[in-house]
Amino acid sequence: MYGEPGIGKSALLEEAVAESAGMTVLRATGIEMEAELAFAGLDELVRPVAGLIGRLPPVQARALRTALSLAEGPAPDQLTLGAATLTLLTDAAATTPVLVAVDDAHWLDEASTHALLFAFRRLQAEAVAVLITARNGEGCRFTEAHLPALTLAGLAPAAAAALVQRVAAIPTDSELFERLHRETAGNPLALLEAARTLRTCAGAAQEPDGPLPVGPRLTAAHAARLATLPEPSRRAATVAAAGYSGEASVLVAALHDLGLDSGALQALEAAKVLDLSGGKVRFVHPLLRAAAYHTAGPEGRREAHRALARALADTNGPANRDQWSWHLAAAAAGPDACAASALGETAARARDRGALPAALRAYERAADLAPLPVDQGRYLLAAAEVAQLAGRGDRALVLADAATRTTDDAAVRAGAAGLRSQILLVRQPPRRVHDQLVDMASGLEAAQAAPLLVAAAGAACMGGAILQARVTADRAFALSRTGETAVFDHSAAVMRAHTMMLAGERREAAAVLGHCEEFLTATDPLSIGVEVTSFSAMDLMWLERFSTARTLLERAVRCARRIGASERLVPYLTVLADTQLRTGYWDDAYASASEGAALAGEIGQPVLQAYAISTLARMEAAQGRAAECLEHARQFRELLRGRGAELVSPYMEAALGLLELGTGKDSEAAARLNDLQQQLVRVGLREPTVLQHQSDLIEACLAAGDASGARATLAELAGQVQQAPSRWGLAVSARCRGLVEADEDAYAEALRHHEQLPDPFAKARTELAYGRFLRRQRKRGAARRPLIAARRTFERLRADPWTALAERELRAAGFETPIRRSPEPFTLTERETQVAALVIKGHTNREVAATLFLSEKTVEYHLRRIYTKLSVRSRVELARCLAIDARRA
Repeated sequence: MYGEPGIGKSALLEEAVAESAGMTVLRATGIEMEAELAFAGLDELVRPVAGLIGRLPPVQARALRTALSLAEGPAPDQLTLGAATLTLLTDAAATTPVLVAVDDAHWLDEASTHALLFAFRRLQAEAVAVLITARNGEGCRFTEAHLPALTLAGLAPAAAAALVQRVAAIPTDSELFERLHRETAGNPLALLEAARTLRTCAGAAQEPDGPLPVGPRLTAAHAARLATLPEPSRRAATVAAAGYSGEASVLVAALHDLGLDSGALQALEAAKVLDLSGGKVRFVHPLLRAAAYHTAGPEGRREAHRALARALADTNGPANRDQWSWHLAAAAAGPDACAASALGETAARARDRGALPAALRAYERAADLAPLPVDQGRYLLAAAEVAQLAGRGDRALVLADAATRTTDDAAVRAGAAGLRSQILLVRQPPRRVHDQLVDMASGLEAAQAAPLLVAAAGAACMGGAILQARVTADRAFALSRTGETAVFDHSAAVMRAHTMMLAGERREAAAVLGHCEEFLTATDPLSIGVEVTSFSAMDLMWLERFSTARTLLERAVRCARRIGASERLVPYLTVLADTQLRTGYWDDAYASASEGAALAGEIGQPVLQAYAISTLARMEAAQGRAAECLEHARQFRELLRGRGAELVSPYMEAALGLLELGTGKDSEAAARLNDLQQQLVRVGLREPTVLQHQSDLIEACLAAGDASGARATLAELAGQVQQAPSRWGLAVSARCRGLVEADEDAYAEALRHHEQLPDPFAKARTELAYGRFLRRQRKRGAARRPLIAARRTFERLRADPWTALAERELRAAGFETPIRRSPEPFTLTERETQVAALVIKGHTNREVAATLFLSEKTVEYHLRRIYTKLSVRSRVELARCLAIDARRA
């Protein structure tokens, strides 16, 4: 519910709570002074069901306990914390329906808001009702999330009259009531406040030019109410308003520090300013708190914060230490080293708990208070790093620039340069980023310059400047080996190998990666740069060391899932999906790519999201699912528009070329793939296993009647394969030689190479081409064997256009055995495919929910729909239907 202050949002919420008999009610109220306290709102909301945290999946339980300061641990990932909140709510609703009531959500701390929004968006089949109130125009994240909303308007005259009559005898047909209703716009709180004021100050209504104390002047009306209180009570009200937690014991200690006693609180309770029930101090209305704080004046507010800081100085626990540091900061009239240091510690705790917005504000305020430029720079750099983690790249750049302007400290300047390079990489045209980073690296010491050059080489690769990337990667590698110890820097080595692969230096890349393999397999993937694991796995995939690549990636995925490291999980999943696709595990690949694309969209990684979507499109193209492939192509182009990611965009062109080839649009396929080939020649990509499109181009040219184009492409492919042999290259170049030259021995050679290559789709296409060749040579009996094998593989992969081609050739070869069709699983949505892929591997519904950041009820909902769509009744039948070995982990 949205509306202006006093419109009745809280009253309606209270009415809903009063009518919630038989439900578990979980409540939280946003308070302006607590907006800086990370997870204050979440803690208040889940406290009644905190006993259920132990039942959550371990990674979720750890995340929630860490966020709520119930235990110490590494920073919880936002997605894991959101999933933990979702699981806790659904567990609480397992036996009794739950009502979640959040009042004044515009004042809820950001960390709590992120976790709750994640959970609320995913409520689907659970017995959980959610009611939220927020003010209009406050920039509330719940408003921005486009949840179902009700905007409250003012009361109609008749309802307003009934309300006013409760507190003042104002004739409802009088000019005074009309003026009252007009100036309040029917706002219930304004009506009541103004009516009470008019009752005690009747002259105010007679002032011809004097406005009534209503509407936006509600706070002023509350201030006038406080002004009638004794001076000790007003000071006590200021201290209470300055407090963060509302703990009565802390407030009483602060009052004693100022020479006041608890009698001042009782006086405020008697005046209906405070509510002292339950050991907490609460203002009866938020506007009373605002009035008590803001009318005290700067020195009065600082006095209150000093008293509260002294009251908290000797207390234990991270929550109290955080409050103490913020009170010190609010009490400071200028630079204050003690307050800055305390806020720095608070920021570090918030960061470790995953409360990135709170950490960012604390670091920024610490920089404001730090008296020394070097400390200011360090706090600003820490704030920039947190802003980047929180997905606020623009703010991170501003803070990094401020850090370098503030101090000449070498560590700060190097850290800011490295951070700037990471942010620019995904925000500006990659080639421009390369030039900027190379300029930044010039003149720096080797230890500072090498990481910038590694990032610069990566940017050049993304931008399609492969030869330039090769030169820059060599410089980074050389710098990483300088110095007395000549330490082999694996980031630089992996980047060097990556550029070698793209430039067609396959043997050299394999040699460099060979030096890194022991390090890669023995090191925790989360302890090294994400590019080290991702690029090395990608290169291993292109080198056809599929087992090593999958082992590396699957271990990295498990590690990332264990701690909920979603930013690491996305690149691991996208490369894993590509590897699974190339080795015939298409259902697994579709699930991995779907999950990777969804997560990348959640956390703002558009290039990786596009890469994952291109993998989906390649499978859809092979399976003839044109509408889905074209929709993914549209999304892909939208994601990459203006980014200049010229080594990512070819993946989608290759997928669309395959779609056109498989669906009989031979001329269109030839034109598209020829344009793609020319583009790749221009950017310097010389490794054919990267896109694997040249065999499609050769087939399309032949089908479109362009024999010379097919021969030219075959010659280029054969030359690349001869220079740097690969099993795929040897197999498909032999197949294409058979197509172009009608050479039976070439097909036999291709099939021998396919026996060493775990790519069933590529092998089946060779079998199809061989069978077609034999049939046209009038060897119909010999043609049936490769054609039957091809049809069997295409059918298992659900590559329908290619299955149809194989069947047509079989009929032409005189083979009329009826074709048995397997069920079509891709009537499933992407989310259902992800659920199915995990379920058939033996995961429980609870494990699937934890992996996909869903609730268990939602997993059950999807599983019921899967069973219905596929006409199966058990997990065993589901595994058989999807043609995946359920024993594979």
